[in-house]
Amino acid sequence: MSASRKNIALPLLCLASFMAVVDDTIVTIALPSMRQDLGFSGADAQWIFNGYMLPFGGLLLLSGRAADLWGRRRLFLAGLALFGVSSLVGGLAPSPWVLISARILQGVGAAAFVPTSLSLLTVIFAEGEERNRAIGFYGAMAALGFVIGMVGGGMITEFLGWRWILFVNVPVALAALLATPIAIPESRDETAPRTLDVPGAAMATLGLASLIYAVSRVPDDGWTSPTMLGFGASGLLLLVLFVFAERHSSAPLVPLEAFRERAVVGPNAAIFLQSMVGLSWLYVLTLYLQDTLGRSPLEAGLLFLPMTLTSVATASIAGRLVSRLGARTTAASGLALSAAGLLLTRGMSPEGGLSLVLSGMVVGEAGFMLSNVALTIAGSGGAGEDRKGLSAGLLNTSIQLGNAWSLGIVATVVAAATVGGAAEPEALVGGLRWGLLVCVGF
Repeated sequence: MSASRKNIALPLLCLASFMAVVDDTIVTIALPSMRQDLGFSGADAQWIFNGYMLPFGGLLLLSGRAADLWGRRRLFLAGLALFGVSSLVGGLAPSPWVLISARILQGVGAAAFVPTSLSLLTVIFAEGEERNRAIGFYGAMAALGFVIGMVGGGMITEFLGWRWILFVNVPVALAALLATPIAIPESRDETAPRTLDVPGAAMATLGLASLIYAVSRVPDDGWTSPTMLGFGASGLLLLVLFVFAERHSSAPLVPLEAFRERAVVGPNAAIFLQSMVGLSWLYVLTLYLQDTLGRSPLEAGLLFLPMTLTSVATASIAGRLVSRLGARTTAASGLALSAAGLLLTRGMSPEGGLSLVLSGMVVGEAGFMLSNVALTIAGSGGAGEDRKGLSAGLLNTSIQLGNAWSLGIVATVVAAATVGGAAEPEALVGGLRWGLLVCVGF
């Protein structure tokens, strides 16, 4: 593949990671406006998030393996098309149920194009320094998506209205659809039969979605609520049945021998724990900036700017560090740096401590991005060169499960440690410090 085509392919594939992050973050900022305009009840509003999160998290494994079997570019294009159309429908939504339906379809589309974008990247760019630099750029675009979601979401909602946070996806998806057939070649596993383990796919999808939904309800309902226990038990049961089904399948969705490989288990376990840090840390920082310091959502978003610029800058050099030091050394160093940043962030106080917190955000995010790029490089080919889609699906599933579990655990710790009630700034900061200590443990 020529260098000119690679130069077009890289930003196209990174666009997938960028759009998925932006869409998740930007909707968080616009939620109050959505609820008011469409008349959502408090209970129904959760489905603006869950409608996207459940199909996205549940379908990643299936999408990754389907891409290996039937074509990675084909599934990438299908996901982009569905995401663009559902974004348009969501932006035009006249009622809550139309918006929720559109968010569900967005989640299905994202589950198709996110793992396939990473698997296509590992196919196009040769293993070694070339691929490492490409994955570093991939991570940088995801970090850029976060700040645009945080800051741009507030500005778009305030000046144009919440519908435009969905409309902006449409021209981006259309441009990617037109350019992808020109710049990106098709690829798939030519040795595998073109059959998909349908029972296994159904059990894995429903099991993962049930588990993610169960833990997502913990901050509101608690660990012993019927929702948590019922969906949690159902999810675990389905995943156990999935393992038994895979043992006897002639064309398993996930070959179980892959989980005996350190190249699969190690990076996925590490990125699962790292994801438990990432979302929880943002949760703690948002509470500190808005509830303790009284900053507006837009001001809080701007205070995340140094952290995100650090992330983009670090991602651009992380791939080269992996080439020189190796994935294991780079990942371990990054995780240690993340822990140091989290400890610095614990210097927050009810009166301020903002300079120490911002310093911790910069140090911790530099470490987070170093380890994230290194672990992505280590895990992207863990399941084998012919199963790149499956490897990407496993990595993204580990990230989604980490995100789901982290918020439930850290929110519970923060609430339990907030002695005297969240209305007291000193009590809230005490709870947030304990939450950060849990993140250091992860």
